[in-house]
Amino acid sequence: MNRLGFYIENTTVRWLREALRQVKPPVILIHAQDRGLLRDIRRELSPDSFIVGRLYKTPQQQQAWLDSGEPERYGREFAEEIIYYDFQLAKEVGENGRLLIDAWMSLNEAIRGPASFPDDEVDDEFRRRAEAYDRFQVAFKERLEQEGLVAVAFNFAAGNFTKPEHYLDWFPRTLEAYTYLGFHEYGWPSLKPGSDVATAALYYRTCMEGIRQQYGDKFKVIMTEAGLTMAYGHPENPDEGWLNPREPLTEDQYWQSLLWYNNEMLKDPYVMGACLFEVGHTSKWQTFRHLGEDNQGNPILLMNRIEALNDIPGPTEPPEPPEPSSGDIYERVGKLVDDLTHEREVIAGIPDQTDAVERALTPLNAPATGAIEAEMLAHNLRTRVNQVSATLTQLESNPDIDPDAIQRMKEEADLAAQQLDALSPRVAKAEAAGQQVQAVAQAFPAQKRAAQQTPGLLTQVESLLERAQRLQSDLPGGEFTPPPGVQDIREDMPHHPTKTWPSRMPSQIKLIVVHHTVTSPETDPIALARALIARRDLPGLPYHFLVQGDGDGFWAEPLETAVGQTLKDEINQKAVGVALAGNFTNDPPPEPQLDAAAAIIAQLIKTYGLNVDTDVIGRSEVDPVASPGKQWLQGAKYKVTLLDKVRALL
Repeated sequence: MNRLGFYIENTTVRWLREALRQVKPPVILIHAQDRGLLRDIRRELSPDSFIVGRLYKTPQQQQAWLDSGEPERYGREFAEEIIYYDFQLAKEVGENGRLLIDAWMSLNEAIRGPASFPDDEVDDEFRRRAEAYDRFQVAFKERLEQEGLVAVAFNFAAGNFTKPEHYLDWFPRTLEAYTYLGFHEYGWPSLKPGSDVATAALYYRTCMEGIRQQYGDKFKVIMTEAGLTMAYGHPENPDEGWLNPREPLTEDQYWQSLLWYNNEMLKDPYVMGACLFEVGHTSKWQTFRHLGEDNQGNPILLMNRIEALNDIPGPTEPPEPPEPSSGDIYERVGKLVDDLTHEREVIAGIPDQTDAVERALTPLNAPATGAIEAEMLAHNLRTRVNQVSATLTQLESNPDIDPDAIQRMKEEADLAAQQLDALSPRVAKAEAAGQQVQAVAQAFPAQKRAAQQTPGLLTQVESLLERAQRLQSDLPGGEFTPPPGVQDIREDMPHHPTKTWPSRMPSQIKLIVVHHTVTSPETDPIALARALIARRDLPGLPYHFLVQGDGDGFWAEPLETAVGQTLKDEINQKAVGVALAGNFTNDPPPEPQLDAAAAIIAQLIKTYGLNVDTDVIGRSEVDPVASPGKQWLQGAKYKVTLLDKVRALL
């Protein structure tokens, strides 16, 4: 499934219409200037694309509106400009019954964000403009809605708003009013995090986790800009894309970023897609281009790669957890190993299959090139025939030339034109097949490299079997008993009058997740639960245990409940949540708090046969969020300290 869409500024770029027809992008951001292209998109190029319109305003104009003291007025006026722009383009309906433009973005990168200030300490100008933009966006949306039109909020510069509170604290009116939210995400030299990589990719997920917890699941997210720019994280660099002249990337390198990003977006059902900057490029942004040729004159084949994503099934709803097997642990582990062994045999055959594909592909390369060249040759021949026909028509009035000879030549030219017309469908099919062969040939080396890594699977299966046998020999049989000093307050905890957490079997517990509460170290679990029930409409406290800063521990929720400690149901179903009261962004937890948490975790490990090295993780290891604080894996690295304390108790 594909979530990679198009950002179109220049609608006359060569091959743009072909790319739209080929990929049928899920989302498109377009500078509203080409009614004809929009009509063609709705008619046949990509009828089902969700199209966001942008009416360009200079940064100076945007700042003037926000500094005017009348943001609501200018929000309404900007909406009215869109409503009446180009003879009410915004209201025109395409042949398929949809508006030519589904939604309109408000301002673009209108204000810098808290993450651009040291320690998120914003200045008065930011406070004033954030307040104004919150009001501007609501007025903008309300005026569009009066005409049956839809708005897209935010669209801030990449890396400026990186935490849920950056939105929750400054744009409450917008979040209350809007459904569609726009984000910009860039990186260099990759979108995927790694060494020597600066990236804003997946900040949307970090922010949406907190936003959705407070406002529910009503939102749809669109990356209205996404891609690679040398300037992200490197302000000394020019704002140039993957085809910059200084440090250009290969298409394969760029594709690895896009493929990873597409796979990540598919994990979040509320994400509609990302508009790649720029598919319809202007000369200013030609280093970001996705069509035409690269810096060496080679054809850019990204559209073929993106189109191929449509043939890959998207994620399915996770199945209901199976009922616990009536067989004992030996039988279950034995079946698992048998299944993995079968898969190992299948994968072991992949290298031979890869060699067979390579042998079949090699003799097709030259014909594929010939087929692509044949299309251009046929085009040139038709042009020459048309020129000959036009010249013969001019010569008919020349008395010095035999009219019968001219007529014969015209008939021959007409016959040649008819023959070319008859050949045209076959030439087009051959050219398309040639393009497909070249796309496969270009993608094949990466697939071959992946196939060469498959022999290691057998070792992994044997390791899994050894671990299962070790767990079998150490299989515990008792119920969980809290360690000394941990109060059992489960009966005293408040709960939602109608909502409850899902239930589970204790045998499903396979993981321990550590959190921080971002509250006072003295936070009372009962008071925290009441606040979360009232403000976020949660069933109860989303942690099983809470440890205060002085070391007082509380068992708050039954272990038979799969509390909503993350947005991933598969994690919640198997994890026990241990929360440390406080904020550990700058400093680690105090020793008494770590000691109490270690005692709880050690007891859980003993009871459920978990592994201290692999089965205790922080919330930030599930996906990129702040909890349990930067000091968990960086700085003080208190994960190491905590696990050392756990090992000492085992």
